[in-house]
Amino acid sequence: MQTSADHSPFNETQQRILDAAIACVKQWGIEKTSLNDIAKQAGVTRPTVYSYFPNRNDVIRTALLRSGYDFGERLVEHINRFRDTRDRLLESVLFALEELPKEPYLAVLTEADISSYINQDALTDPEGHEICLALFREIFKNTPVGDEELDEITELTVRLALSLLMTAGSVKRDKEQMRLFLQRRLLPAAGLS
Repeated sequence: MQTSADHSPFNETQQRILDAAIACVKQWGIEKTSLNDIAKQAGVTRPTVYSYFPNRNDVIRTALLRSGYDFGERLVEHINRFRDTRDRLLESVLFALEELPKEPYLAVLTEADISSYINQDALTDPEGHEICLALFREIFKNTPVGDEELDEITELTVRLALSLLMTAGSVKRDKEQMRLFLQRRLLPAAGLS
């Protein structure tokens, strides 16, 4: 299987800038990360960063979207082992809950000061929204569902997954307990009970 580096649309300098942006956000948070910090971490000048990206937010957004595409490919590979739409939806959320915190770029999802930034990209940014919809079209490929309904299921599931990632609940659940919780709460909400 190809890795993201094998088919990256970015050259070596761009990749260093993207890696540096995420390293800075992890270290200082999004509000305290400057373009100077990113350039210094990448070992390039500020004008070099500007030659590839118009501003700091675009660097961070690009890194997160690229990682989102890569993560989406892995998620689709995982859920394609399941035929039933119910299992595909459950497994997609369980996979996300387990794997997102391990992603070098997407691990910043759990940072409090970046949650609204990510939430906005996942749900309202056209490119981020299309990544999510493409994943849910794949999840629901065996179940007829209209575009409007799929959009609502996507929003509900993404919001639930982000909440589960970022907020500790009153009950600590292992993977099997989480599966049962999602069966009781998510599947009916998605019209799959």
